[in-house]
Amino acid sequence: MKTRDQILPRVIGGLLIVLVALTSAPAVLAQTGAAEADAVVVSPLSLVPVDDLNFGNLIPGLTGGTAVVSTTGVRTVTGSVVAAGGTVSNAEFQGYGSRNRFVYITSGAGTYILNRIGGGAAMTMRSLTLQTDNLTPTFFPGLFRISSTDVITLRIGATLDVGPSQQSGVYEATFPITMNYY
Repeated sequence: MKTRDQILPRVIGGLLIVLVALTSAPAVLAQTGAAEADAVVVSPLSLVPVDDLNFGNLIPGLTGGTAVVSTTGVRTVTGSVVAAGGTVSNAEFQGYGSRNRFVYITSGAGTYILNRIGGGAAMTMRSLTLQTDNLTPTFFPGLFRISSTDVITLRIGATLDVGPSQQSGVYEATFPITMNYY
């Protein structure tokens, strides 16, 4: 039979071995991170932008031409303009309205100038086209009746005039869309 004096050193030795093993084991790294959460609460009878009008990448060619983005986001080109990828999208806005209310939609000027970032060149955007969801056209141009109490969607396309040998760069402009609820 072993005595307490014989067992105690062995238990202490075993505990020391376990302690050394635990302290020499690779530590588990705990990392923390942060993420952002965003929400926009839209009031009734409002209008918010959802997507920008993008013509994508264009190669002008020697004679120039046009790039047209439809209300469904499809790009076509004419003349010597070549479509060269990039992000292409129609502009989209959304609002919220009550059934049978009227909405008058205007877009300001008929043409808009896209200026080259850094200066030195410009292009003309014209012929804005409008496609709507949840709006019924009336007899008066630009006046619509809200079909049901729900989200109203406006999709806008346009034509961009690309000059012969148009200077390379990024071109940008803003254009207003106004919805008046009645």
